[in-house]
Amino acid sequence: MFAFWNNGKEWIRSNRKNIFLLVGILLVGSLAFESGFLRGKLAQSEPLIISIPAVAESSNNEKTETVEKDQSINTDSKNCAFVGSRNSNKYHLVTCAVVKRIKPENIVCFTSKEDAEKRGYVPSCVK
Repeated sequence: MFAFWNNGKEWIRSNRKNIFLLVGILLVGSLAFESGFLRGKLAQSEPLIISIPAVAESSNNEKTETVEKDQSINTDSKNCAFVGSRNSNKYHLVTCAVVKRIKPENIVCFTSKEDAEKRGYVPSCVK
């Protein structure tokens, strides 16, 4: 055991410069890492939250006002060949799946394509 200790001391003496260099590199690396870690914690900011406000497009409002003022719109479902919404500018076939999602109070009925287009609506699922 004593021989191992002497051999170890000799090895340390002969490699002293390399050992100090290794310890110095490890020390500088650990300090740099810790410095960056602490700086990162201090630099953290609140997360960016993007909120989208309710958009009221002027073209839809103008169209809605004209639809509400126009009392000649036929809302009788028997004469309804095409359906539009007061909140949109598109018209659909009565059998279109989109029509099921339109609230009853927003349904606008049209007797023909020409009637819908005359009121400013454009075709959606109409072929």
